[in-house]
Amino acid sequence: MVLNSSSLQHLRPGSIYPTFEIIWGSHPLWPTPLLKDALPSARDRIRILVLDSSFNPPTLAHFALANSNRPEGDYDAKLLLLSVRNADKELKPGDVTHVQRLEMMMELAEDLRDANDHESNNNVAVAIIDEPTFVGKSKLLRTLLKEKLRAMSLMPEVELTFILGFDTLERLFDTKYYESSEEKMFKALQGFFAPPPNPGSSINDESGDGSSIICARRSPSSYPHLSHPAPNSNSSPPSSSEVPVNSHYQTISTFLTSAALPSSCVSMIDIGKDVWSISSSEVRKGVKMESEPETESMEEGIQGSEVNKRSRQWSEMVTGRVRRYIIDNSLYK
Repeated sequence: MVLNSSSLQHLRPGSIYPTFEIIWGSHPLWPTPLLKDALPSARDRIRILVLDSSFNPPTLAHFALANSNRPEGDYDAKLLLLSVRNADKELKPGDVTHVQRLEMMMELAEDLRDANDHESNNNVAVAIIDEPTFVGKSKLLRTLLKEKLRAMSLMPEVELTFILGFDTLERLFDTKYYESSEEKMFKALQGFFAPPPNPGSSINDESGDGSSIICARRSPSSYPHLSHPAPNSNSSPPSSSEVPVNSHYQTISTFLTSAALPSSCVSMIDIGKDVWSISSSEVRKGVKMESEPETESMEEGIQGSEVNKRSRQWSEMVTGRVRRYIIDNSLYK
Protein backbone atom coordinates (compact mmCIF):
# COMPACT_ATOMS: atom_id res chain seq x y z
CA MET A 1 0.00 0.00 0.00
CA VAL A 2 1.24 3.47 -0.90
CA LEU A 3 0.44 6.60 1.09
CA ASN A 4 0.64 10.09 -0.39
CA SER A 5 2.93 12.25 1.76
CA SER A 6 0.47 15.15 1.46
CA SER A 7 -1.67 13.29 4.02
CA LEU A 8 0.91 14.26 6.62
CA GLN A 9 1.59 17.86 5.66
CA HIS A 10 -1.07 19.47 7.85
CA LEU A 11 -0.28 17.38 10.92
CA ARG A 12 2.87 18.98 12.28
CA PRO A 13 3.63 20.13 15.83
CA GLY A 14 1.53 23.19 16.66
CA SER A 15 0.00 23.43 13.18
CA ILE A 16 -3.75 22.97 13.57
CA TYR A 17 -6.36 21.38 15.78
CA PRO A 18 -7.32 18.59 15.98
CA THR A 19 -3.87 17.03 15.92
CA PHE A 20 -5.12 13.56 15.07
CA GLU A 21 -6.00 11.90 11.78
CA ILE A 22 -7.12 8.44 10.73
CA ILE A 23 -4.96 7.62 7.70
CA TRP A 24 -6.47 4.24 6.89
CA GLY A 25 -9.40 2.22 8.19
CA SER A 26 -10.77 -1.21 7.42
CA HIS A 27 -14.16 0.44 6.74
CA PRO A 28 -15.55 4.01 6.63
CA LEU A 29 -17.47 3.78 9.92
CA TRP A 30 -14.51 2.70 12.09
CA PRO A 31 -14.50 2.33 15.12
CA THR A 32 -18.04 0.92 14.99
CA PRO A 33 -18.06 -2.88 14.59
CA LEU A 34 -18.64 -4.32 11.13
CA LEU A 35 -21.69 -6.34 12.14
CA LYS A 36 -24.84 -4.22 12.25
CA ASP A 37 -26.20 -6.01 15.29
CA ALA A 38 -22.93 -5.23 17.10
CA LEU A 39 -23.26 -1.44 16.76
CA PRO A 40 -22.70 0.26 20.13
CA SER A 41 -25.98 2.22 19.96
CA ALA A 42 -27.59 -0.50 22.06
CA ARG A 43 -24.85 -0.57 24.69
CA ASP A 44 -22.99 1.91 26.84
CA ARG A 45 -19.40 1.63 25.63
CA ILE A 46 -17.08 0.77 22.76
CA ARG A 47 -13.76 -0.82 23.69
CA ILE A 48 -10.72 0.10 21.59
CA LEU A 49 -7.23 -1.44 21.80
CA VAL A 50 -4.53 1.16 21.03
CA LEU A 51 -1.03 0.06 19.99
CA ASP A 52 1.08 3.22 20.07
CA SER A 53 4.64 2.70 18.83
CA SER A 54 7.34 4.08 16.54
CA PHE A 55 6.86 1.07 14.17
CA ASN A 56 10.45 1.32 12.93
CA PRO A 57 9.72 -1.28 11.58
CA PRO A 58 6.64 -3.18 12.79
CA THR A 59 7.73 -6.62 14.05
CA LEU A 60 6.11 -9.89 15.08
CA ALA A 61 6.13 -8.48 18.62
CA HIS A 62 3.91 -5.61 17.40
CA PHE A 63 1.73 -8.17 15.64
CA ALA A 64 1.39 -10.27 18.81
CA LEU A 65 0.48 -7.20 20.87
CA ALA A 66 -2.13 -6.02 18.37
CA ASN A 67 -3.51 -9.55 18.00
CA SER A 68 -4.04 -10.02 21.73
CA ASN A 69 -7.46 -10.24 23.33
CA ARG A 70 -9.09 -8.64 26.37
CA PRO A 71 -9.02 -10.74 29.57
CA GLU A 72 -12.84 -10.46 29.58
CA GLY A 73 -13.33 -10.95 25.83
CA ASP A 74 -12.61 -9.30 22.50
CA TYR A 75 -12.24 -5.60 21.74
CA ASP A 76 -14.70 -3.79 19.49
CA ALA A 77 -11.95 -2.10 17.46
CA LYS A 78 -8.17 -1.75 17.22
CA LEU A 79 -5.99 1.27 16.46
CA LEU A 80 -2.35 1.34 15.31
CA LEU A 81 -1.09 4.77 16.31
CA LEU A 82 2.04 6.69 15.28
CA SER A 83 3.06 9.88 17.08
CA VAL A 84 4.81 12.51 14.95
CA ARG A 85 6.19 13.95 18.18
CA ASN A 86 7.86 11.44 20.49
CA ALA A 87 8.80 12.29 24.07
CA ASP A 88 12.16 10.49 23.70
CA LYS A 89 12.97 10.19 20.00
CA GLU A 90 13.36 12.78 17.25
CA LEU A 91 13.36 11.85 13.58
CA LYS A 92 16.96 12.17 12.34
CA PRO A 93 18.30 12.63 8.79
CA GLY A 94 18.38 9.25 7.06
CA ASP A 95 15.69 7.74 9.31
CA VAL A 96 12.75 5.91 7.80
CA THR A 97 10.09 8.57 7.24
CA HIS A 98 6.70 8.84 8.92
CA VAL A 99 5.08 8.05 5.57
CA GLN A 100 7.07 4.81 5.22
CA ARG A 101 6.24 3.81 8.79
CA LEU A 102 2.54 4.42 8.15
CA GLU A 103 2.70 2.31 5.00
CA MET A 104 4.29 -0.51 7.00
CA MET A 105 1.59 -0.09 9.65
CA MET A 106 -1.05 -0.53 6.94
CA GLU A 107 0.70 -3.72 5.85
CA LEU A 108 0.61 -4.91 9.47
CA ALA A 109 -3.09 -4.06 9.64
CA GLU A 110 -3.70 -6.27 6.60
CA ASP A 111 -1.76 -9.06 8.30
CA LEU A 112 -4.02 -8.68 11.33
CA ARG A 113 -7.08 -9.00 9.14
CA ASP A 114 -5.63 -12.13 7.53
CA ALA A 115 -5.03 -13.66 10.96
CA ASN A 116 -8.78 -13.46 11.61
CA ASP A 117 -8.34 -14.64 15.20
CA HIS A 118 -10.64 -11.93 16.51
CA GLU A 119 -13.56 -10.08 14.94
CA SER A 120 -11.88 -6.81 15.92
CA ASN A 121 -8.96 -7.63 13.59
CA ASN A 122 -11.40 -6.79 10.80
CA ASN A 123 -12.13 -3.48 12.52
CA VAL A 124 -8.73 -1.82 12.59
CA ALA A 125 -7.42 1.65 11.74
CA VAL A 126 -4.05 3.34 11.28
CA ALA A 127 -3.68 6.91 12.56
CA ILE A 128 -1.20 9.67 13.37
CA ILE A 129 -1.25 11.99 16.36
CA ASP A 130 0.73 15.06 17.43
CA GLU A 131 0.95 14.37 21.15
CA PRO A 132 4.03 12.94 22.91
CA THR A 133 2.56 11.51 26.15
CA PHE A 134 0.14 8.67 26.87
CA VAL A 135 -1.85 10.90 29.21
CA GLY A 136 -2.27 13.49 26.45
CA LYS A 137 -3.07 10.84 23.83
CA SER A 138 -5.74 9.30 26.02
CA LYS A 139 -7.55 12.58 26.51
CA LEU A 140 -7.28 13.65 22.86
CA LEU A 141 -8.29 10.28 21.40
CA ARG A 142 -11.25 9.85 23.73
CA THR A 143 -12.55 13.35 22.96
CA LEU A 144 -12.20 13.11 19.18
CA LEU A 145 -13.49 9.54 18.87
CA LYS A 146 -16.57 10.43 20.92
CA GLU A 147 -17.14 13.35 18.54
CA LYS A 148 -16.81 10.99 15.57
CA LEU A 149 -19.37 8.60 17.06
CA ARG A 150 -21.76 11.44 17.91
CA ALA A 151 -21.62 12.49 14.25
CA MET A 152 -23.01 9.02 13.48
CA SER A 153 -25.76 9.53 16.09
CA LEU A 154 -24.05 7.09 18.46
CA MET A 155 -23.45 7.95 22.11
CA PRO A 156 -21.38 5.15 23.70
CA GLU A 157 -18.59 5.79 26.17
CA VAL A 158 -15.16 5.28 24.60
CA GLU A 159 -12.94 2.93 26.62
CA LEU A 160 -9.28 2.92 25.57
CA THR A 161 -6.78 0.20 26.43
CA PHE A 162 -3.16 1.01 25.57
CA ILE A 163 -1.05 -2.09 24.99
CA LEU A 164 2.71 -1.73 25.35
CA GLY A 165 6.01 -3.31 26.28
CA PHE A 166 7.48 -3.15 29.77
CA ASP A 167 10.09 -0.51 28.85
CA THR A 168 7.25 1.82 27.87
CA LEU A 169 5.38 1.04 31.09
CA GLU A 170 8.49 2.10 33.01
CA ARG A 171 8.44 5.45 31.20
CA LEU A 172 4.73 5.93 31.95
CA PHE A 173 5.53 5.75 35.68
CA ASP A 174 8.76 7.79 35.47
CA THR A 175 8.65 11.22 37.13
CA LYS A 176 11.05 12.47 34.41
CA TYR A 177 8.02 12.97 32.13
CA TYR A 178 6.09 14.89 34.78
CA GLU A 179 8.56 17.69 35.56
CA SER A 180 10.38 15.28 37.95
CA SER A 181 7.46 15.51 40.37
CA GLU A 182 5.79 12.42 41.82
CA GLU A 183 2.82 14.56 42.85
CA LYS A 184 2.31 15.79 39.27
CA MET A 185 2.81 12.26 37.94
CA PHE A 186 0.15 10.81 40.26
CA LYS A 187 -2.27 13.63 39.40
CA ALA A 188 -1.79 13.12 35.64
CA LEU A 189 -2.16 9.33 35.93
CA GLN A 190 -5.26 9.75 38.09
CA GLY A 191 -6.82 11.56 35.14
CA PHE A 192 -5.70 8.78 32.80
CA PHE A 193 -7.04 5.82 34.84
CA ALA A 194 -9.97 7.21 36.85
CA PRO A 195 -13.45 6.34 35.54
CA PRO A 196 -15.23 9.03 33.52
CA PRO A 197 -18.24 10.78 35.08
CA ASN A 198 -21.58 9.00 34.89
CA PRO A 199 -24.00 10.35 32.27
CA GLY A 200 -25.93 13.29 33.65
CA SER A 201 -23.53 13.86 36.56
CA SER A 202 -21.38 16.94 36.92
CA ILE A 203 -17.71 16.58 36.05
CA ASN A 204 -15.48 16.76 39.12
CA ASP A 205 -11.81 16.48 39.94
CA GLU A 206 -12.15 12.75 40.58
CA SER A 207 -13.33 11.89 37.05
CA GLY A 208 -10.94 10.80 34.32
CA ASP A 209 -10.62 9.08 30.97
CA GLY A 210 -11.18 5.54 32.24
CA SER A 211 -8.23 4.28 30.18
CA SER A 212 -6.22 1.18 31.09
CA ILE A 213 -2.86 -0.42 30.35
CA ILE A 214 -1.97 -3.93 29.21
CA CYS A 215 1.73 -4.70 29.29
CA ALA A 216 3.66 -7.59 27.77
CA ARG A 217 6.29 -9.33 29.84
CA ARG A 218 9.69 -10.11 28.39
CA SER A 219 9.34 -13.62 29.83
CA PRO A 220 6.88 -15.45 32.11
CA SER A 221 9.30 -15.28 35.05
CA SER A 222 10.54 -11.72 34.59
CA TYR A 223 7.67 -9.71 35.99
CA PRO A 224 5.00 -10.34 38.60
CA HIS A 225 1.28 -10.24 37.92
CA LEU A 226 0.18 -6.79 39.03
CA SER A 227 -3.02 -8.31 40.33
CA HIS A 228 -0.96 -10.09 42.99
CA PRO A 229 -0.22 -8.39 46.31
CA ALA A 230 3.00 -6.40 46.45
CA PRO A 231 5.99 -8.11 48.08
CA ASN A 232 6.03 -7.52 51.84
CA SER A 233 8.83 -7.24 54.37
CA ASN A 234 8.56 -10.95 55.20
CA SER A 235 9.38 -11.94 51.64
CA SER A 236 12.76 -13.42 50.91
CA PRO A 237 15.25 -10.84 49.57
CA PRO A 238 15.02 -10.50 45.81
CA SER A 239 17.96 -11.35 43.60
CA SER A 240 19.97 -8.48 42.10
CA SER A 241 18.21 -8.93 38.78
CA GLU A 242 14.80 -8.58 40.44
CA VAL A 243 15.43 -5.41 42.45
CA PRO A 244 14.67 -2.89 39.64
CA VAL A 245 11.54 -4.84 38.69
CA ASN A 246 10.22 -4.96 42.25
CA SER A 247 11.06 -1.30 42.78
CA HIS A 248 9.09 -0.30 39.70
CA TYR A 249 6.29 -2.70 40.59
CA GLN A 250 6.09 -1.07 44.01
CA THR A 251 5.70 2.38 42.40
CA ILE A 252 2.73 1.14 40.36
CA SER A 253 1.16 -0.60 43.35
CA THR A 254 1.59 2.49 45.52
CA PHE A 255 -0.07 4.68 42.92
CA LEU A 256 -3.05 2.36 42.38
CA THR A 257 -3.57 2.04 46.12
CA SER A 258 -3.28 5.76 46.85
CA ALA A 259 -5.66 6.60 43.99
CA ALA A 260 -8.16 3.90 45.09
CA LEU A 261 -7.98 2.33 41.64
CA PRO A 262 -8.35 -1.41 40.92
CA SER A 263 -5.23 -3.41 40.06
CA SER A 264 -6.88 -4.28 36.74
CA CYS A 265 -5.98 -0.77 35.52
CA VAL A 266 -2.54 -2.23 34.74
CA SER A 267 -2.55 -5.85 33.56
CA MET A 268 0.30 -8.10 32.46
CA ILE A 269 0.11 -10.60 29.59
CA ASP A 270 2.43 -13.10 27.93
CA ILE A 271 2.78 -12.83 24.15
CA GLY A 272 4.93 -15.95 23.78
CA LYS A 273 8.61 -16.75 24.16
CA ASP A 274 9.08 -16.81 20.38
CA VAL A 275 8.33 -13.08 20.06
CA TRP A 276 8.83 -11.39 23.45
CA SER A 277 12.51 -10.61 22.76
CA ILE A 278 12.07 -9.31 19.21
CA SER A 279 12.85 -5.61 18.77
CA SER A 280 12.75 -3.19 15.86
CA SER A 281 16.41 -2.34 16.43
CA GLU A 282 17.34 -6.01 15.90
CA VAL A 283 15.55 -5.97 12.55
CA ARG A 284 17.30 -2.76 11.46
CA LYS A 285 20.70 -4.16 12.43
CA GLY A 286 19.96 -7.45 10.68
CA VAL A 287 19.00 -5.74 7.42
CA LYS A 288 22.11 -3.57 7.55
CA MET A 289 24.40 -6.55 8.22
CA GLU A 290 22.83 -8.46 5.35
CA SER A 291 23.52 -5.61 2.94
CA GLU A 292 27.21 -5.32 3.89
CA PRO A 293 29.93 -7.33 2.09
CA GLU A 294 31.05 -10.51 3.80
CA THR A 295 34.12 -9.87 5.93
CA GLU A 296 35.95 -11.82 8.56
CA SER A 297 35.49 -10.46 12.06
CA MET A 298 38.91 -10.85 13.70
CA GLU A 299 37.66 -9.53 17.04
CA GLU A 300 34.87 -12.04 17.36
CA GLY A 301 36.50 -14.77 15.33
CA ILE A 302 33.39 -15.14 13.21
CA GLN A 303 33.55 -15.65 9.47
CA GLY A 304 31.65 -13.15 7.35
CA SER A 305 29.46 -15.90 5.96
CA GLU A 306 28.37 -16.76 9.49
CA VAL A 307 27.59 -13.10 10.23
CA ASN A 308 25.56 -12.90 7.04
CA LYS A 309 23.74 -16.12 7.94
CA ARG A 310 22.82 -14.72 11.33
CA SER A 311 21.70 -11.39 9.86
CA ARG A 312 19.16 -13.13 7.66
CA GLN A 313 17.19 -13.95 10.77
CA TRP A 314 15.69 -10.45 10.59
CA SER A 315 13.27 -11.75 7.98
CA GLU A 316 11.83 -14.09 10.60
CA MET A 317 11.10 -11.18 12.98
CA VAL A 318 8.54 -9.44 10.75
CA THR A 319 5.38 -10.42 8.91
CA GLY A 320 5.46 -11.35 5.24
CA ARG A 321 3.96 -8.06 4.06
CA VAL A 322 6.36 -5.95 6.15
CA ARG A 323 9.29 -8.06 4.93
CA ARG A 324 8.36 -7.39 1.31
CA TYR A 325 7.97 -3.67 2.00
CA ILE A 326 11.43 -3.44 3.59
CA ILE A 327 13.03 -5.27 0.67
CA ASP A 328 11.12 -3.45 -2.07
CA ASN A 329 11.96 -0.04 -0.60
CA SER A 330 15.57 -0.89 0.36
CA LEU A 331 15.08 0.26 3.96
CA TYR A 332 17.67 0.20 6.77
CA LYS A 333 20.69 -0.41 4.52
